[in-house]
Amino acid sequence: MKTIIGIDTGHAYEPAVRLVARLHFAGAQTKLLNVADLVLPYTSFGVPPTLEATNEFVEGLKQAGKHAVQEASELAAGYGLETETEVVAGPVTLSLLDEADNEQADLLAVASTRKGPLAALFTGSVSRSIAVGSKHNVLVAKEGVKNEGPVDVVIATDHSAYAERAIDRLLALRPKGIGHVYVVTAYEIGDHEAEILHANLPALGSQVDIWVEEKLRERSIALVGKLSQFGYMADFVLEKGDPNRVITANMQRLGAELLIVGAQGHGFFDRLFVGSVSFHQLVAEPYSVLVMRG
Repeated sequence: MKTIIGIDTGHAYEPAVRLVARLHFAGAQTKLLNVADLVLPYTSFGVPPTLEATNEFVEGLKQAGKHAVQEASELAAGYGLETETEVVAGPVTLSLLDEADNEQADLLAVASTRKGPLAALFTGSVSRSIAVGSKHNVLVAKEGVKNEGPVDVVIATDHSAYAERAIDRLLALRPKGIGHVYVVTAYEIGDHEAEILHANLPALGSQVDIWVEEKLRERSIALVGKLSQFGYMADFVLEKGDPNRVITANMQRLGAELLIVGAQGHGFFDRLFVGSVSFHQLVAEPYSVLVMRG
């Protein structure tokens, strides 16, 4: 299990380190990676700095990066997480993606907070680029991650084939630090549900709501049973309504700390639930999100 955690120089990384450590993946190998983004400052009137000033600037970034990964390594060690460290130079997003590819990482973890150069990593076009562009699972840890204890999670699923594959991949990583698992399914009566359930919904007439709920309940019960076989305490929630509203309401009601969603290929924003649901959960809600590729 290979994990890469993006490390900034302003301690914004701390929630990511804590959450990765608390999830306690089996056989974890963790690299703490700082990216020195070499955007050179300009002097007055847009005149490029001298070579000497440029060298000093680059060296300063590298030294700051080395200090940051050393501090992050000490923090990780306090949680029992053994790590290796590295500082590279280049654009932050592309460098993280390239390193994850080169290392064949199972997980790319970053923190999304209000401080530090990684603070904007999952906002706007940058967040879309890294989530869509990554071939790997992505963990976005946000402020408020607890210091200790098992992690209660919500798995949001529509019970489609790709969502089931993503859950299987999660189980293959064997996170030992998960506490209670809540399987949350939000549904609406439409083409999406018809495709998943292989049904001609109009033909069901007035019984369509009852039939869809019954079929999704059967799948939820089966998934809870599967999670139980892997040693997790699991329950399910089945609720009709807008996925964003249902997910957010249940994250709050259940007190879950982490939302887990599935993704297929590189275009999961067009596949997961209804269009932009996953993107909304990543950038607009206060809890951490783990995106598992199916």
